[in-house]
Amino acid sequence: MKQSVRGIRRYLVQANSDESHVEDILALGVLPRIKELMQSDNGNSLKFECAWIVTNIAAGTTAHTQAIVQAGFIDVLLEIISSKKAEVYLKAQAAWALGNIAGESPAYREELMTKGSSTAIVNVLNDIYEDIYDLALRDGRGRGRLYLLDNDYDVSTESLLWSLSNMARGGYRTADYYENYLIMFDAFAKYVMFENPKQVLEACWGLCRVLYNMHEVGAFYYRVDISVELCERLGELITSSPLKVVHAAIRTIVNISNGPDKHAMNLLQPPVLLSFMQLLTPQTTTDVRKDAYLALSNLVASNEEMIDQIIQHRPIIDNVINHLAVPGHTYTHFNWEPTVSHAFYSRSEEWKVTKEALWVILNLVTVGSDSAIYQLLSQHPTIPATLAALLNYIRLPTDACEKTLECMISLVQRTNKCIGDQYQNGKNPYVRQLIDGRASIALSTIQQSNSTPKIWDLCSKLDKLLYVSEESVSQAAAMVDAGGMASAFGLPSMVEIQSKSQKRRVIRGLDDGDVRLIENAVNNLCI
Repeated sequence: MKQSVRGIRRYLVQANSDESHVEDILALGVLPRIKELMQSDNGNSLKFECAWIVTNIAAGTTAHTQAIVQAGFIDVLLEIISSKKAEVYLKAQAAWALGNIAGESPAYREELMTKGSSTAIVNVLNDIYEDIYDLALRDGRGRGRLYLLDNDYDVSTESLLWSLSNMARGGYRTADYYENYLIMFDAFAKYVMFENPKQVLEACWGLCRVLYNMHEVGAFYYRVDISVELCERLGELITSSPLKVVHAAIRTIVNISNGPDKHAMNLLQPPVLLSFMQLLTPQTTTDVRKDAYLALSNLVASNEEMIDQIIQHRPIIDNVINHLAVPGHTYTHFNWEPTVSHAFYSRSEEWKVTKEALWVILNLVTVGSDSAIYQLLSQHPTIPATLAALLNYIRLPTDACEKTLECMISLVQRTNKCIGDQYQNGKNPYVRQLIDGRASIALSTIQQSNSTPKIWDLCSKLDKLLYVSEESVSQAAAMVDAGGMASAFGLPSMVEIQSKSQKRRVIRGLDDGDVRLIENAVNNLCI
C-alpha cells in the first residue's frame, strides 16, 4: 500500500511534472482512497505520503484545488493537525496543504477560518514554542534569543508559519473573525523573536497581513498586545537581516504605524528610531526606503507628543528634506542638472520615494501644532525654498506635483496663522522664500502645460494665496479661518487644508494566491 501511494507522490513531483500529471492522478479517481487512508490508523508515515499528494494537487490550478476541497479534504487535514497521535512533521504537512488551499481564493480562506484552521495551526505552533522555551530555560537561555536547533522543528515551523500567514490574507469580512486574527498575531509575535531567518520571514509577513486586515477594527486593537519588545525586535530586523526579511519587517512597521497612537508610539523608542533612520538614507534600496518614509508619514500624522519627538530627531528630518529633490539631479541657478550617476537611477522608483517624503512634510505642516511647525521651520528654514525648487522641474510627475502644491499651500496657511503678526513688517518670510524661488513663475508654467484639472486648481489657489499673503499676513490668515470668505476669493479653507493629510495608510503583504509545491526532496520548497 505504502509503495503505491509513494509511487503516486513521486509521479507528481518528478522533475518534468506539470499540470497534466495532476490531471492523470485525478482521472484515476484515487482521491476517495487517499482520503480513506488519511483517516485510517495506518500510521504517520503513510498519512504523510498522502498529505504530500494532497499538497501538490492543491498547488495546481483552480480546478485542482477545487477537486481537493470538494472531496472533503479540509476536514480530514484539520483532524490530522488536531490529532494527538500525529507527529509534528505530519501536522506541518497537513497545514501546508491547507495553506495552498488558502492561497487559492478569499472564499476558501473564509471557509478555513470558519472551520478553525487558524486556531488548530496556532495550537501546534504554541506547543512547539513551549517546548523550545522550556528547553531554553533549562539551558539558562531564557532571557536571550530563541533558536530552532532541532531539524524537525525547524522544517515544521517554517511550513506551519507559512500556512498560517497564507490564512491571514483577507478578501472577505475579516473583521468578523478578529478573535482568530488575535491569536494569529500572538503566534507570529512569538516566532519573530527567534534567530532563524526563515521562520522570522514568515512571521513578519504574517504580522503584516494580520495588521492590514485588522485596520480600523476597534475590537482587535482593544485587545492586541503590540509590545515595546516586538517593536524593538522589528527595529533590529530592519538593520541586521537579509533583504527579504528587512522588506517584510519594514512593512510590518508600516502597518503598526497606521494603527492607534498607543501602539504606534512604541515605534518611537530610541533603539527603533536609530534603526529606522538607517533606512532613510539614499544607500537603502528604493522599495525599502519608500516603505520607511510611508511609515514615517503615518507617525507624524498622529498626536502632538509623537510629532514633537520626531521633529526633535533632526537627522530624520534632514533625510526627508534631502529627498525633496529630482532623482539624479542637482539644483543650481533655478535649473535641475543631471549628475554623472543620473543614468543609473531608477527614476520611476525614486520618484515614489520623493512622493513619500512629501507626504511626511504635508502631514507635519497640516497635523502638527503651531509650536511644532514653528520648531520645524526654525531648525529647517530652507523647506519652503526646497519645495519651490522642486516645483521648477519641468517634468515633475503628476502625483509629486500635486503633493508639492499641497505642501506649499498648507505651509503658507499654517505659517500665516500660527505666527501672524510676529513677522517683521507683517510679512511672512516663508512666502517670500517661495516667491524668490520662482514659485509663481513655475505655477504659470504648470498651468500652461497639460496639467490635470486638480493641479490647475491647486496652482490657482496657491498663486492667489501667495499674492494675498504677501499683501497682508493677517488678512490672509483671517480669510482662511472664515471658510466661506476663503471660497469666495478662491482660497483654500483650513478644513480643506486639513483634509489633504492622510493620517493612516496601510500596505499589503505579498500578492494574493501564494502556493508552494513540494519537489523531489522533503523540505525543498519552490514558490
